[in-house]
Amino acid sequence: MQDVANTAAQAAEAGGKKSLKERAVSELERYAVISAYLWILFALFGLHKQLLQGHAFSGWQQGFALVNALVFGKVILIGEALELGKGKASHPLAWVVLRKSLIFAILLIAFHILEEAIRAWFEGKPLSDAVTGIGGSLAGIMAVAAIFFVVLIPFYAFQETARVLGGDALWNLFFRPHSIPIRLVEDQAVEP
Repeated sequence: MQDVANTAAQAAEAGGKKSLKERAVSELERYAVISAYLWILFALFGLHKQLLQGHAFSGWQQGFALVNALVFGKVILIGEALELGKGKASHPLAWVVLRKSLIFAILLIAFHILEEAIRAWFEGKPLSDAVTGIGGSLAGIMAVAAIFFVVLIPFYAFQETARVLGGDALWNLFFRPHSIPIRLVEDQAVEP
């Protein structure tokens, strides 16, 4: 990822745009990170549901969580491409993160309802079964939406902080073992 970022930064400095290959790799990396994050969320939801219903661990349920994460990861990428949740740059970062988390939580719950409705339709069940599959009632759906919202806060906090810092500074800080120390503020000489 570092090599891609360096190449992209050099291309930007030279006045050129990223090549198609660089953009594809970058988007694929973002898709993989988003999908992995969502897969963890959906896998835990599925495991929790299985345990509450008194069932054992289900590989089928975990596979379904992976497929869901891949689909919802693409939904998030499309939403970001459409610039959903993009606000004014002058707003504090906390508000930007909360706004994006709320908008994408609503988007995810809407697609989750649509997914459950399509599944009920294919199985010949009433559409009311779609609500049962999510939370059972309006309160249940709101609880799932609130969980999506809270889970998306650290995701967008990391993403937006990385955007503000630029480059791979935040990624390197968290995920590279021997990163060069990053200084966010220049030392200012204090005159007596």
